[in-house]
Amino acid sequence: MAFIGAQKEVSHQSFYPWKAENFISLPVRICVMVLVILAQTGSAIYGQSQHWNPSAELGTYIGTNATTPFWLRANQFGVVPLTMPAFTARAGLVYESQIYSPDSTKTTKPTKIRWGGGVEAVYNAGRGNDKVYLPEGYLKIRWRKLEFWGGRRKEILGIVDTTLSAGSFTWSGNALPVPKIQLGFPDYVPLKFLKSWVSLKGFFSHGWYNSPYIQDAYLHQKTLHGKFGKPGGRFNLQFGVVHSVIWAGSAEYLKDSPLAIDGKLTSNFGDYLWGVVIGKIPKVYRNKRFTNFDGENRVGNHVGQYDLALEYKFPKSKLLLYHNHPFEDGSGLQLQNIPDGLYGLGWKRSPASGSFFQVRGVLLEYLFSKDQSGAGFDVPGTHFKGNDNYFDHAQYREGWSYFGKGMGTPFLPPTSEINQKDYGGGEFFSDNRVVVYHAGLEGTVSKAVQWRTKISYSANYGTNNRPFEPTAKQFSYLLMVDAPLLKWGNTRLITKLAVDQGDLYPASVGGYIGLRATRWGRTR
Repeated sequence: MAFIGAQKEVSHQSFYPWKAENFISLPVRICVMVLVILAQTGSAIYGQSQHWNPSAELGTYIGTNATTPFWLRANQFGVVPLTMPAFTARAGLVYESQIYSPDSTKTTKPTKIRWGGGVEAVYNAGRGNDKVYLPEGYLKIRWRKLEFWGGRRKEILGIVDTTLSAGSFTWSGNALPVPKIQLGFPDYVPLKFLKSWVSLKGFFSHGWYNSPYIQDAYLHQKTLHGKFGKPGGRFNLQFGVVHSVIWAGSAEYLKDSPLAIDGKLTSNFGDYLWGVVIGKIPKVYRNKRFTNFDGENRVGNHVGQYDLALEYKFPKSKLLLYHNHPFEDGSGLQLQNIPDGLYGLGWKRSPASGSFFQVRGVLLEYLFSKDQSGAGFDVPGTHFKGNDNYFDHAQYREGWSYFGKGMGTPFLPPTSEINQKDYGGGEFFSDNRVVVYHAGLEGTVSKAVQWRTKISYSANYGTNNRPFEPTAKQFSYLLMVDAPLLKWGNTRLITKLAVDQGDLYPASVGGYIGLRATRWGRTR
């Protein structure tokens, strides 16, 4: 058995030894302990208004091949094993509290402060998969619409259809969440002085990038999104930016390297403000803190995306047209890599009464990442640099990944997950030039049974440095059905069927069957 969160210098494919200090970072452990205390204390202390939401799940993955099909493991926050058969057990608890004014005489009148937290543990076993994960463990406090939280928390950043999408380009929920502290506005806040025609949301965060291959590295993240339109109107325009940076750190592979100073990458606060937060190129070529690699580029591994969306609301449904445009340097920031990015058109419908079979959501997506501001590093006639080489990085050898899983779209997979015989080798992400066609549907049968299906086709071209010959073609499919089974615990039967056929992954048919309970005791 191994606990994810180890700090040792080991391959991401190794099993991490169990040690209490390796289980997870200190902020997450504190969150878990506080939630346990709250669970034991119960409503006797905080009795005015509370919401406890437990969850428990037992299930198994089986299939015709040892490799878990793509859509069973993609965008699952890094907790689904790569190989089958496997058994999984999960348990979680979420707490939401409404804190009231001490002088309030009306028990229904809340103050402007709320707080809560959540924790989830996952245990996998079978075929070398004996591991325990903690994808969530956080505490939060909210004043009006401003929220502060710390720990590990599941997030998808950017504008996408969160249930049917192939995944936001840079932060899709494909890897374990990185532990961090975050301050921001999670929901749109109308600007009253503009008569609420403009609303803003965003956050600023600092994280501990405790991936095993590098020590003492950090994650910087910030977002800002705006919504423009008549309050309560049918149409609105949304625009925003997501900016993430892995920075600092030390590792054995960086010693005697021209990429670092004595095996260390700068953690200087001034370099953080200038190069990480603002994203400026240093004023000096090199110094005692960093080499000419940072002097020519920027401090840290910068990955981000612009978001653009148009939303139109019908009486009982809505349309969402959106685009994620990636950037990793100045050329992407200034749109020299057009048409790269994710394009989506989704339709969502409100529940309708009296219909036995309902389609409640439809999505079409197109992902393109072949331009990369040109195939060569030097672009003639411009000051921009090409060959953006998405998700790979020279200083951070595992690139835009966390514990071996890509943090962005799963259609740019780590080399360790693909066909090693024909397409192995190369950099950590050896397939970042892709064209993907994706569709999703979801709905209900007899109101209580929920279903969802995804179908994807991709053409995979490798990288500019190491093109695939021939191009790898891949088809992946998923069907999920979620049906009520028992009133005790609101227990539901979860079944999934997935198919892979093509060159990138082994041909396989796989499935998942499990039981999930989300209530205490028997439901009415």
